[in-house]
Amino acid sequence: MLIEKIIPVGSDLYSVWREYSSKLGKKIDSQGWVQLFSIWTLTVGGIVLSMDLSDRYIYWEWSGWIEGSIKLLLVSIVFIIILKPNGMWTAGTKRLNIKEFLIHSAIGSILLVFGLFDLEMIKGSSEHKIDFFHVLLSLVPYIFSFLSCLIVFQFKIELEEDKGTWNNFNWEHKFEYLSISVGFMVLAMFLGIFLEDPVVSTAAAVSIPFPLIALIWPNHVRHLQRARFYPLFTFAMFLSVRAAWFLVPLAVLFFTLRMVNYFRYGIVHPSFGVDFLEEE
Repeated sequence: MLIEKIIPVGSDLYSVWREYSSKLGKKIDSQGWVQLFSIWTLTVGGIVLSMDLSDRYIYWEWSGWIEGSIKLLLVSIVFIIILKPNGMWTAGTKRLNIKEFLIHSAIGSILLVFGLFDLEMIKGSSEHKIDFFHVLLSLVPYIFSFLSCLIVFQFKIELEEDKGTWNNFNWEHKFEYLSISVGFMVLAMFLGIFLEDPVVSTAAAVSIPFPLIALIWPNHVRHLQRARFYPLFTFAMFLSVRAAWFLVPLAVLFFTLRMVNYFRYGIVHPSFGVDFLEEE
């Protein structure tokens, strides 16, 4: 990251920014900003599906950025004010029990439907009306993709602040969880192919190796880091092929969090990199 060269760790200017970033970072953590990546991707998944149902050949579209941005703003407010404070969305911070997993599944499905919702589906000319059953069926591969990612987040990754490295201290039920995650992603891929949805089918196909490697390779946090980050990143990028405007809020959130975390901990996070140190 360029800021590492301009303001290296240990410099006077870094110390000044660290104090400010620590206060801001605690506020960001309490509001769960990093989890907005998942919330936004689910919402835009619904938006892109709506675009696909209207015109499956559409791509790199910018015209819907106002409506899309309003939807992202609304779901962000709901998440920060309702979901996060009431513990209704805790994926990645703890291992979910069955009830919590079902709640997350329901919220994810609602976000997809909220993104999908378009008045043109209900009213307007007959050429814009879409079969309700087909709409529900088209949602299924997106839901399976989300569930696949959600299962991987059953493994909590914690930052050791003194070392600046990440660790997972609970590998219990690794085979069961990751096998189901791979199975759901494979199912999403085949359903996407069957429904002729190039976005979900291709994104799912690209995402399959990450939980698969975490499943069959020896336990190491780097495999979980990839399995948690890259499928979400993959889906966000494939969604942006159609809803190009989504790249803007993604970039703003991504680089804001990286900047704040650099001045707090001296590390670049979120990051495409992983920890290669051998676990003890």
